[in-house]
Amino acid sequence: MGSDSAPAIRLAETGDLDGVLAVQEENQPENGGTLSARFSREWFAAAVESGWLIVATVDGRVAGYVAFTPPEAQAHVPIVQAMLRAYPDPGAYLHGPICVARDSRRRGIAVAMFRAQRERMQNAPVMAFIRADNASSRNAHVGMGMREVAEFERDGTRYVVVAA
Repeated sequence: MGSDSAPAIRLAETGDLDGVLAVQEENQPENGGTLSARFSREWFAAAVESGWLIVATVDGRVAGYVAFTPPEAQAHVPIVQAMLRAYPDPGAYLHGPICVARDSRRRGIAVAMFRAQRERMQNAPVMAFIRADNASSRNAHVGMGMREVAEFERDGTRYVVVAA
């Protein structure tokens, strides 16, 4: 990607799914990334249908995505269950996963997607988790106005819960 074109931030469409899945895959731990879960095409398709997925595109290609869902939409994910035990906030929606393609980082894409998400959700309470050793994500989320509110451990890995 690496283009100098400004990213377009918008609700995802069905035609974005291949790009979303490609960005997710390159950010899986086995590919050098730090994502903590892998979501299926069907899950992302349901998020698109529900209006719960925002994408950033650059030159027509998906450069990043952020999901934002009610907790029950991710209740099947064990790490989300662990987060909700550590910081139960029934009024908050879940922010994430959020992911930016490697060649599109440090361009403000994550912040722009987060702002669009917050606007869409009318600044309702929000929460997410981040691996404790992911300093760049922790710093980015604090920079977006979230604060670290709890910690938990799952399968020997420490996480922080952020909320706004």
